[in-house]
Amino acid sequence: MQVNSLQNIVSTNTFKDFHIPKNKGNENHKNIQPHTPKNDINKEEHHNHNNKSVLKKAAPLAGAVIGTILPLILFNKAQGKALNKEVLKSGGVIDKLKEIGEYFEIDGVPKILSTAGGAILGGLIGGCAVDKNKEDRIEKVKEGLFEMTNITVPTLLVAGGVKFMQSKKLDKGIGKFAPVIVGLGAGIPIAQKISNTISKKIFKDKGEERKFKPADLLVHSDDLIEMLVLMKVPFAKKLQIDKILALIYAKCGYETGTKDIHNKGTGHHHH
Repeated sequence: MQVNSLQNIVSTNTFKDFHIPKNKGNENHKNIQPHTPKNDINKEEHHNHNNKSVLKKAAPLAGAVIGTILPLILFNKAQGKALNKEVLKSGGVIDKLKEIGEYFEIDGVPKILSTAGGAILGGLIGGCAVDKNKEDRIEKVKEGLFEMTNITVPTLLVAGGVKFMQSKKLDKGIGKFAPVIVGLGAGIPIAQKISNTISKKIFKDKGEERKFKPADLLVHSDDLIEMLVLMKVPFAKKLQIDKILALIYAKCGYETGTKDIHNKGTGHHHH
């Protein structure tokens, strides 16, 4: 009796309903298309977008590095300064680095301004070459002017201050650091005022002005290094501190070349 009732249950549709029919599963499987032409197009677009974003960073970086190195090579050529090939061939690693370091030494106002200008111009050219957007290009030019003004004004003020203090024989003790106080304290706000005026006059910039805050002094590391280089501070020479300038200027050029409408108004002096 129990066996018969069990057979009846098995043969009923109610029991069958508990199982997903095999052919239904196969139909679902047929509908799944892992590689549709649309997916391939999306993949290609994504790949192209990635290539473009890499290029938008690589071109300004290359331009900035070339722009930093080229003025130094030209200066050295004019001064008859050349790399010692013997040291580069058979010298130790430290000797090789020292030789290259000496060759790319940044000392004095002309080298500071030409390497900074070269880096920013190189980054700008590289950035504009790969970014055809007109608004993005305007942001790059604005950033380049801002960066260059922020380097030029404090540098010239300090250089002038150093010469003045030396001529008056006041470059002793605390007097030696007076140009730094003037260069940073007055140079940075003046530079920002100039760059804001340029933005308003040339680019009709109605945006918010970049205001100077005391905390900004901390991020003006390049200006501080420039001061040490210009004042020919002995420990700065020993630490090869001027080599950091080349890296900072290359970064300024990169910042300029990668600037666009999405990240405007945040220069390296305002992180």
